[in-house]
Formats: sequence, C-alpha cells, structure tokens
Amino acid sequence: MINFKLAELRKKSNLTQQELGDILCVSYQTISKWENGVVYPDISVLPQISNYFGVSVDALLGLVPLEQEYCPSNSGRVEYWEERLEYLQRTRKTMWNEDYIRFLICDVWKIDKPISLLDCGCGFGAMGLMMMPLLPEGSTYTGIDFSKTMLDAAKDIFSHSNINAKFVLSDIMEYQATTKYDMVISQAVLRHVDHGEGFLRKMASYVKDGGILVSMECNREFEADGLYVQGMDYLKLCQHEGLKKLWQTELEMQNRDYSIAMKIPYYMKKTGLKNVSCRMNDRVTYLEPEQLDYEELLESCIKADHWDDEKTDKEIEENISYFMNHGMNRKEAEDYCRQQNGIVRYLKKHKGEVSLTKFGGIMISYGWK
Repeated sequence: MINFKLAELRKKSNLTQQELGDILCVSYQTISKWENGVVYPDISVLPQISNYFGVSVDALLGLVPLEQEYCPSNSGRVEYWEERLEYLQRTRKTMWNEDYIRFLICDVWKIDKPISLLDCGCGFGAMGLMMMPLLPEGSTYTGIDFSKTMLDAAKDIFSHSNINAKFVLSDIMEYQATTKYDMVISQAVLRHVDHGEGFLRKMASYVKDGGILVSMECNREFEADGLYVQGMDYLKLCQHEGLKKLWQTELEMQNRDYSIAMKIPYYMKKTGLKNVSCRMNDRVTYLEPEQLDYEELLESCIKADHWDDEKTDKEIEENISYFMNHGMNRKEAEDYCRQQNGIVRYLKKHKGEVSLTKFGGIMISYGWK
C-alpha cells in the first residue's frame, strides 16, 4: 500500500494546497485528491515533487522514512574491496609511467642501497610489482591488506616473479608490526578511508628512523576535471557541482576526505617527518585508435569508471536516493546520472573510434623520519 507523504511535506513547508498546486502547475483540487489517495500523480510527476521537497521518490511514496539516517560510504570496509579486484587491476594499468617511478627512486629519494618496503593497503601488490624491479638488488617487499581476495591474487602474481615478498592479512589500524621498515608507502588508500590522518600516523609508526614515508593520493577535484572525450562537450563532462556537495557531506558525516591529497604534506609535518615535499604524477592517459594497445586500455578505462552499461531506471533511482542521502538535491543527482549514461551511450555509438584524454591527478607526498 502506498503511504504518500505529500500532505506531510506540504505542511512542513507551510504551503497551502493552492500554493503547491501553482508550483506544480495543477489545481488545488488535484493536490487534495493526491493527498487523500483518491488518485496519485503520474509517475512522470513524482521526480518533480521529490525534487521540490528535496526527498527521494521512495521517501515521497513512504517506502523509506522521510528523515533518513545518513548511510556512510563503505569504501573503507573490507566487504567493499572483496569485490573490487578487477577494478584495481583495470585502474592500475593506466596510472603510472615506469620512467617516472625510476626517477622518484633514483633522483628524488636517492635510494642506492637495498631497502625493506612496506606497502599499506597493497591490494594485489601493484606498486610492489612496479617498484621492486627498480630498487637495488636485495630489497624486500611486504604487502598488508585487509582483503583476503586481494592478497590471494597478490600471492599468485608474485609467485611467478623473483621478488622477495610476503603478505600480511590485517587491518592497518589494528596491525602491530614487529619490525620497522626503510620505506612505507600507500597508493589511493587514504581517499577511501575515514580518518585518513590517523591512517597516515599509523603508517608513520612503521618507518625506521632515517626511513621515508610516501603517500600517493588522488585529489577528487583534479580527477573530476581530468576527462576529455573527443566529440563531447568538455565543460559538460567536467560539471560536478553535485559531487562537491557529496564530498562535503561525506567529510562532515564520516570524515572521508575527498581533498586529503592536498593535506597530506601538512599531516606528515605534524607527525614529525623532516624534509617533507610533494610532487605530481606525470601520467596522462591519451588513447586513440591507432595505438597498438588501444582496445585493451580503452576497455580498462571503461571498466574502471563503470561505463560498460547504461544504468536502468531502477538503478538510476537507487543511485539518486544514495546521492541525495549524501548531500545532492534531486536535480544534481539526476544530472550526474544523465552525464554518466551519456558517456556510456557515446562510447558505444563510436566503438572503435573513440579518442580520449584522462588525468588522474595523483599527488606524491613524502618525508623522512
């Protein structure tokens, strides 16, 4: 049975039936019939009503409470990452240039002797696979992650290499290290967790005196502006006013910080690290059909950003409810869903001939203990 909430919402807004009817371009008699359950609005009108009152359609229909409790993002939980192995594998393919990693190791951090490396939130060990062949012979790698799925994949991948590696299944915040390390790193971890500063302090506690702490994180503002698909409107691709509200809500409600990449150098300084500095990853993904690895890299981009299929009406409404719970109004949530579905349609329509530029905006912050 529908428990239509129109009357309750109207009264909370101190509107008469006539005033609400004028807003919705219907008569006050129609408003009365809707409120009394004689008839209900056409389904096409429901989003207009929900947008005006700033509630989801489900809340308007009484399927969920009008005053919904905030539903935290779960990207800092193990359950989330147990299902994200393919996502990590796809995104890491276009994240770094090997020569820049070599430059950091040799010319910036000046590592010329074997080191012990701890990778916090290592996933399937992507950073270890890149860094270890570039580090002095005799270096060791330890990866720690709370996802068994990720670590099982890492163990399998590393078993086919000659890298001296071991893996620890544990939550970083609960892990009690029995040793300290010459270098402690994390990549794209702090942006997902609540209380990133505390996570960084925990990482710093694993660093030997004289060792280095490195954090590689994306700033979401950079990332949101970092996409161009040839043939599409760049300004429309980069519109993200609704996302700004979502990011701010998540920061206020659960301390999940979309802008933590900008703050990490200051947090490092607070932990007592010396010679703190910051650089920007130089990788920009440029794809066009003549490239030899075009199909593989484009598929990775599509999978990583969930552009493989358009969302159904039901999925869109679920996403809108989530986005509204995280600070967007209905129009902003609808616009974002429309933007993402538009990218999917364009990529499918122009399959095999799409060119795009994508910049992740990864900042590399580091300091010595």
